[in-house]
Amino acid sequence: MSKQLYSGKIWNKLWLKALLFGLVLLALWLCASFGLSRLLSEARIRQTANQMLAAQGQQLNFDGRQIERGWFPYPYVVLNQVGLSRMQGNGQTLNAEAVRLSFSWSALWGDVSIHSLHLQRASISARRLESGQWEVAGFTANKAESSTLPRRIELEDCSLRLQYGEQRQTLRQMSGFIDRAAEDFSLSASLFTPQEYRIEASGAYSGSHFEQLQANLAGFLPNGQPFTAAWQGNADYTAEQSRLNTKDGRLSIQVPAWSLNIDGNTRNWQFSPDSVVLPETHIVFNIDADNSQPSAETVRHSGSGSINKVSYQNRTLSIAGFQLSGAVEYEQGSSGYSANGRLQAQPGHFQIDNLYLSTRHNAAPGSMPYLSGQWHGQAAGNSQNWKAELRGSLDNNEGYLKISGSLNEQGHNIEAALNLSKLSLSSYLETKRPAPAAENTAAPLWLQYWPRALRHRQIQLTLDIGTLESSGLQIQNFHSTLHLDADKLEAQTIKMQMYEGNAEGSAVLHYDSRPKWETAIQFNNIQIKPLLQDAFRFNHLSGRGNASFRLGAEGLKRSEWHTTLAGQGKIVLDNGAWQGINLGKLLNRPDNLPAQNLIRYNAESNTPFRHFSIEANVENGIGTTPSLSLQSDSLNLSGQGSFDIRTATLNYAVLASAGQDLWLPLKINGSISRPNFALDYQRITSNLQSPEQKQRALQDVLQQQWQWIQKLPENQQP
Repeated sequence: MSKQLYSGKIWNKLWLKALLFGLVLLALWLCASFGLSRLLSEARIRQTANQMLAAQGQQLNFDGRQIERGWFPYPYVVLNQVGLSRMQGNGQTLNAEAVRLSFSWSALWGDVSIHSLHLQRASISARRLESGQWEVAGFTANKAESSTLPRRIELEDCSLRLQYGEQRQTLRQMSGFIDRAAEDFSLSASLFTPQEYRIEASGAYSGSHFEQLQANLAGFLPNGQPFTAAWQGNADYTAEQSRLNTKDGRLSIQVPAWSLNIDGNTRNWQFSPDSVVLPETHIVFNIDADNSQPSAETVRHSGSGSINKVSYQNRTLSIAGFQLSGAVEYEQGSSGYSANGRLQAQPGHFQIDNLYLSTRHNAAPGSMPYLSGQWHGQAAGNSQNWKAELRGSLDNNEGYLKISGSLNEQGHNIEAALNLSKLSLSSYLETKRPAPAAENTAAPLWLQYWPRALRHRQIQLTLDIGTLESSGLQIQNFHSTLHLDADKLEAQTIKMQMYEGNAEGSAVLHYDSRPKWETAIQFNNIQIKPLLQDAFRFNHLSGRGNASFRLGAEGLKRSEWHTTLAGQGKIVLDNGAWQGINLGKLLNRPDNLPAQNLIRYNAESNTPFRHFSIEANVENGIGTTPSLSLQSDSLNLSGQGSFDIRTATLNYAVLASAGQDLWLPLKINGSISRPNFALDYQRITSNLQSPEQKQRALQDVLQQQWQWIQKLPENQQP
C-alpha cells in the first residue's frame, strides 16, 4: 500500500515538472514573439530604413499589413510589395514581390547588421555613371562600402535593368547568390537580344580577383540552331573601367544539330559593358559522324583555327585576322580545306576582306586529286542577305565565282554563277575498284549527305565552262542553270557544243533511296558515231545529222539504270555508213551459199547511205524499233526489231531492195558490239511447203540478188 502511494507521488511530480517546463517554453515563445514584434515592428522597420536610406536619397515602401517574422536560423522579417524609390524625382530603383531580411543576433542589442537579403521576383535598376562607377538600386560602390551591406544576397526570379551610355539591356529570370563571407557567387539570367540566351556564372573571388571563374552560355544561332558555350579560367576586375581582364582560359562550344564540338585556348580577353577585346584565341573542332543510318559511310571531320585581335565597341565587331583549316576523312578518301581573311561587322552589315579559300579532295589511294581550288576575293551582307565574289582556279583552271544568299521563312536561297575556262571530269567519274560481293551496298557519299546539306536550302547555279572533258569526250561552251534542293537536282536550259555540232536540253535527278533521273536532249548537226559509243557502246553507225532522246531511269550505276531505262529516241542522218557489213560483197558465191549461212561481222566493211532514220521506244531497258530506213544511190533498207541494253544484244529483221522485184531479207542479231548477219531463210520460204520448193526459191532469190549486187556502184571495176 505504501509502495503504491509512493509511486503515485513520483508520477504526479513528473507531470508537474512537464507542465511547468511547457509553461516556461510557452512563456518564452510568447515573449520572443512579442519581443520580435516590438523589435521588428512596422514602425521601427520604417524608421530604421528611412534613417539608413536618407544618406542615399531614397525611401522604402512596403505593405504593412503583410509582415512575417521568425527567429531561425537568424531573426528575420519578410516584407511584401516592397518598393525602393528616390526622394527627388520619380525614379524607382527597386520593386519586389517579397523581400526577406535576416539579421545577425547582435541586432537584439541594437546593432542593425543584415546577415542576408533575399529578393523574390524583384526588378532592379543598374546604371553606369560618368565616373565609371556603377549605381545598383540607387547605391554606388563607395556609399555601399560605408554602409552595412548584407553578408549574403540571394535572388529568385528577378530582373536587372542595365543602362550604360545610350545602351539599355535587361537580364531576366535572374537567380543565384553572392556570399561576401565565403567569397563566392553563382548567378544565372536570361538575355533577350532579341533571341533568348541563358547565362550562368560562378566562382570564387578575393577583392577584385576571381578564381576558378566559370561562365556558361546557351542560346540560338542566327539560323535558329541551338548552341552551348562554356569558359573557365581566372580574371581580375578593374573598377575604374568596369572591365574584366581574363588570364589564360579554356573555351568549349557545342552545336548539337551539326554534331559540332569546339575546344579552344584564350588569352587576355577583356570585357566591359561597352567593349570586348579578344587578343588571341586558338580552337580545335570536330564533327561527330552521324550513325543514325547503319549503311552510311563513316566520316571524320576535324580541324583547327585561330582568331586574332578581335574587338567589339560601339556595336562594331572587328577581327584583324582569322584562319581556319580542316579535314574530312571518308572510308574511300579525304578532303581538306582552309580559309583566312579579316572581318568587320556592324548592325545589319558585315564585310570580309582579303578572303582566301582553298579546297582539295583525294579519292582512293593512287587516284588523282580533284576539287583543288584556290580562291580569293571578298564577301559582304547581313544575316538575311549576303554576297561574295571570288576569283581563282579549280583543278588549275582559271575561274570566277559569284554567289549570293537570302534567308526567308522557307529557308536559305542561294544563287551562284561559276565560270571556268576548263574542267576535266575524269577524276570525278573515274572507275573505282570493284568491291567485295557483300560490300558497299550504301549509296555514294555525296548522295547520303545531299538531303542533309540542302535541308531548308535552295541553290540556283548558273554554270559556264569553256571546255568540259571526260574519257575522250570534249564539250565546248557548256552552259546550264542548275537548281538544287533536298528533293531534286534539276539542270535547266542545257546548251553545249559537242560531236562537231551542238545540243540543247534539260535533266533532273530526284533524291530517293534509289535516285531517279530524267533527261530530254536534242542534238543538231552532230557526228552520231561518238555519241552512240559514249551513251550505248554502239559503234556501227556513222554519219552527220540530228538526234533526240527523252529518257529516264532509276539508279546511278550503269547496272541499275540499264534495267529501268525508259523513253523514246530518234536519229536522222545523212551521208553516213552502216559499219560491219558490205552488201555489195555479201554473196560472193551465191550458188554454193547454204541457206542458214552466217555472214560474219567485219569491222572494215560498211554499207554507205545517203539518208538513214530510226525510231525507238524503250521500256525497262528493252527497246523496240517500229521504223528503220536506209537509202543510198543503189540500195534501200527498211526493217524493224528490238534491242536489249541489259544484255547488250539486238534482234532485227531487215529488207534490202533495189526495186520492186529485187529484195533480200536479212537477220541481224547477237551482240551489239559484234552483231551477226544472215539471210532470213524463213522469210524467203515462208509460203512454200516442200523442201524442193524452198530450195528452188532460195536459189532463185540468190541468183537474182547476185546479178543485182554485181551492178552496185561499189562493185564496178575502174
